[in-house]
Amino acid sequence: MSTLIVFDIDGTLLRSVAPHQEAFIGALRDSGLDDIDSAWGGYAHHTDSWIFREVFRRNTGALPTEAQTQFFSDRLHERFVAGTERDGVAQIPGAAAFLRKLAESPEYTVAFATGGMREVTAVKLAPLDAVGPVATASEHTFREHVVREAIHQAGGPFDRVVAVGDGPWDVRAAVATGSQFIGIGETVAPFGDWFPTTHLFTSFDDVDPAADFTLTPPPGQVTADPDTDDIFAARPLACRCWA
Repeated sequence: MSTLIVFDIDGTLLRSVAPHQEAFIGALRDSGLDDIDSAWGGYAHHTDSWIFREVFRRNTGALPTEAQTQFFSDRLHERFVAGTERDGVAQIPGAAAFLRKLAESPEYTVAFATGGMREVTAVKLAPLDAVGPVATASEHTFREHVVREAIHQAGGPFDRVVAVGDGPWDVRAAVATGSQFIGIGETVAPFGDWFPTTHLFTSFDDVDPAADFTLTPPPGQVTADPDTDDIFAARPLACRCWA
C-alpha cells in the first residue's frame, strides 16, 4: 500500500512554537505594525501569511504589497535564526529517526505542509535532514491550501494520505482533504474530547505508520473549511486565496 505522510512542523516535528511566535511578533513590529491581536486561534486561517495580511489590514486599512510581505518574511527568518542560534530547537522525540525510517521504505512518501513562511521553514527542516516536497504559507494563505499543495507536489496517486499535526487547524485540513490523521501532543485538548487517544502520540517512537488513522469526528466537532476553499489552485498558478 502506498502512503503519503504530510507533516506539519511547528509543535509536530519541532518544539519551535514559542521561538516562532516571538520572531513573528517581532517581524510584525519591524513592519511598522503595533496593533497586534496575538490570539492566533481566532484568525480564520492559521498561517503566517494570512495573519500578517490581517494585522497589516487592521493597522493600515490596506493589504500588503508583495515587497512588504517579503520584508516581513525576511525579518521573521532573521529573528528566528537569532533567537534560536544559541540553544537551537529541540525535536519532538523520535522525529528525525521516524523520517529516516519512512525515507528508507518504498511504501512511504513524505511531504511537509506548514503555516510558516518559506525562508524560516528551510531553517527548521535543515537539522532534520528532511527530504520531500515542502508547501508553506509563502505559497498559500489558507491552511487547507497549504496541505493540498503538499499533496499535489508529492505526485501520486497514493492509496492513502496521512496528515500529522498538533493543532485543530491541522485536523480541519485533514478532514477537508480526506486524509487520515495522527495527533502529536500530551492530551486531546487541542483537538477535542472526541479525538481518539489511539491517534495521539508524544513520541514518534511509538507510531506505527502502517496503522489505520481514519478520523470520524462527530457532526459539528470540526469547523468546516471555508466556502472559499474550493478556489485552490496549485503552483505555478496564482491561487485566489491571495485575493
